[in-house]
Amino acid sequence: MAESKPEKYDKPHCASVVVSDTEMRFELPFADLDNMLYIGINKTEDWTVRTHYHDHFELCYLDQGQLTYFIDKSIYHINQGELFITKPGERHYGLTDGISHFRLYYLGFKLDMLRAIEGEYYGIGVDRVIMDEDYQIKRMFDQIIGEVRNKRQGSTEMAQGLFLQLLATLLRLHLDRTTLGYKKPKILKPMIIRLMDYLQVEIRHDHNIEDIAEKLHISRSHLARAFKSTTGMTIGEYIRNLCLDKAKYQLRETDKSVSVIGEELRFISIHTFSIFFKHYMGMSPLEYRKLLRAN
Repeated sequence: MAESKPEKYDKPHCASVVVSDTEMRFELPFADLDNMLYIGINKTEDWTVRTHYHDHFELCYLDQGQLTYFIDKSIYHINQGELFITKPGERHYGLTDGISHFRLYYLGFKLDMLRAIEGEYYGIGVDRVIMDEDYQIKRMFDQIIGEVRNKRQGSTEMAQGLFLQLLATLLRLHLDRTTLGYKKPKILKPMIIRLMDYLQVEIRHDHNIEDIAEKLHISRSHLARAFKSTTGMTIGEYIRNLCLDKAKYQLRETDKSVSVIGEELRFISIHTFSIFFKHYMGMSPLEYRKLLRAN
């Protein structure tokens, strides 16, 4: 079974804004905010992100729903009001259950110009899930997004000040007694890692789970139970979310036709692909592309 290489997600090279019903994202390589790279909110209930890594830190705060997140070989079950961080070079990916209302804040940043605290952030260990009991982090996320979005006089300075406050608050939370030190991450079984790697290499709608189980030398029922207990979703739901994630990426970032995207995902026809996409996204693939490009 093929082993996947995680994608490298590079920092943005130019300022841009993406606003839709399910996501608001600001790319921020501004001269005066060079340590903040991007900030956004995602509300896609079937949110899934493929295995990747990057050369910067990323902070995520779960405002609504439940989230399963994988960092290297550890698995974290994130609940509403909790936040976590990934460090440069760490392989990670995440997914929701596809059912619960979902709202995720996220912020990408680097600390090479803030050496005084960079070492402390690199020192954060595997016990990195924290409860934002007083909603401090959420308030700062909202304030930063408000300053970046509205661009009032002094917004750059306000956003920078709030960002520094957020960094210091996060470090305090890690040291504070409210940190969920008892919430140890689980270690992923090699079988689950191999399965998820394979599915992320071969993103297609027509997977045969019986064939996959045979390649892993395990029974279909055992594989299905192990995957469900580990991730909180079925293998079929995970395949569906990967297909949606790839379809949305191709519609957003490429000029491939809808029929070509559907074929690459192994749908039997463009009609079947369009029905699938509209069922979960509430709009056709073409409508989704037009909406993004209009914004």
